[in-house]
Amino acid sequence: MKRSLRSTARTVLLAALSAILFVGLAGTATAAPPTAAPGASDCAGRGVPLSKISIQLYTFAEYIGSSQERHDEVLRRLSAMGYRNVEPYTLSGWTAGQYRALLDEYGLKASARHVDVGTHTAPADIEQILEDNRVLGIKYFGSGSSAGAPWTQPLPTEADWVAYAEYLDSVGEQARRAGQTLFVHNHDFEFTRVFGDRTAFDILMQHTQEKNVVSQLDLYWVSYAGLDPVEVIEEYGNRIQLLHVKDMRAGDRRIEIVGRGTIDFPSIFAAAGGSTRYFVVEHDPRFGDPSFDPFQAAREGLAYLTCTRY
Repeated sequence: MKRSLRSTARTVLLAALSAILFVGLAGTATAAPPTAAPGASDCAGRGVPLSKISIQLYTFAEYIGSSQERHDEVLRRLSAMGYRNVEPYTLSGWTAGQYRALLDEYGLKASARHVDVGTHTAPADIEQILEDNRVLGIKYFGSGSSAGAPWTQPLPTEADWVAYAEYLDSVGEQARRAGQTLFVHNHDFEFTRVFGDRTAFDILMQHTQEKNVVSQLDLYWVSYAGLDPVEVIEEYGNRIQLLHVKDMRAGDRRIEIVGRGTIDFPSIFAAAGGSTRYFVVEHDPRFGDPSFDPFQAAREGLAYLTCTRY
């Protein structure tokens, strides 16, 4: 798609839609949300269905901090915007049952969950994770900050990556037997770490079985690594079942609000076809930057996905 010819019109459309979607933010009612997002009728049949749109709550990590009150507020306001699904990265001290009750109160579903699933050298309590997922009503789960990150848990050799992949496969098999699905969420380093003719991402895919482990492809990080997400999708096909929809600003390649940047989402969504279970809006927090409004990122992301054609 030629973005330059349409960018101005799209910006105007998104601004209008964001204004519409803003309605109800200031309210304090906790009743079940309406059956369609405000303004969605303007784009009926044109964009991503609301049932497939979610948002990674890490977008609000700085705003939430350790506050249950603010976490509650975020869920309430997202419901008022029109979201039907959210992707938690923390339960903020609530039990799985308490968090499920909070989701139910606001008419939300947890489409997936980011949780530390451990590594081959430091396994996690998978049984407890699976039980919490069951209570939360979650099918998809995986580590949001993957092992192998050079700043936390580096995996320096190919053998290390193979061992980690084999661990994930065993966790994925355990999850599958419980009716759940483990995913691998990528950053850029899984694509820039290369062993011979294989990236670390290739190793993770090749040393796990499709029935046990799928991919939650972060489109920003793939692009940041210098790859075309369409090519990755074409290579791994139906194994990519969730997309983190995160945009890139021209020039400095900083994370940008969805729809404002340079990533060609329509082409990516078309390549993904019907295998995508959820399109997950995300914008990593700009810690210490008071000009960043995560609620604006959420509103514009929802407006863009609701209306984008592919």
